[in-house]
Amino acid sequence: MSMDNDFNAFSDGVEPGGLRNRTQIKILITYVVSKLNDPVKDSMMIEALQIHGLANYFEVIQAVDELLDNGNLSTVDGFLYLTPKGALSVNELSKEIPRSVKETALADVLNLQLLEKREGENIVEVKKAENGYYVTFKVIHKDETLMELTVYAADIEQAETIKHNFLKNPSHVYSTVITSLFV
Repeated sequence: MSMDNDFNAFSDGVEPGGLRNRTQIKILITYVVSKLNDPVKDSMMIEALQIHGLANYFEVIQAVDELLDNGNLSTVDGFLYLTPKGALSVNELSKEIPRSVKETALADVLNLQLLEKREGENIVEVKKAENGYYVTFKVIHKDETLMELTVYAADIEQAETIKHNFLKNPSHVYSTVITSLFV
């Protein structure tokens, strides 16, 4: 990958400080994949780089495709893996990307992976009620339901906020409820 500083990428949706150079976007993706303990889905990588406007959506899709085509990344069942070819260049070239961009991208991918894991371990159901919505949480540990709690939300936006906040830290919700019941 050659490095140049021209703004040669679409910039729609890119926040100040985000990447507007195709080569830099490819380097960032390769860097993030190299730092993860678990493989990342290509769709999750695309979503992660959108959260803080680090790169244009279409540029990220194209960058992933090019990295796969040129052998820097490989994919199995939609998960991205760094190849030996990609590993050779990532450490040296990643110095060209601002540290804050690398840290933000890595944190966003890790947060999305954690959220996906929690969604698989815990169940949240949103059901329409007469004048709002019921949000039911199930905290599960080793196939055992530790807690099931239903709360009311006035509208779908509030229900989705409740769901999202629960999934951010289900153990905190569980421990807070349990502590409240035993104190």
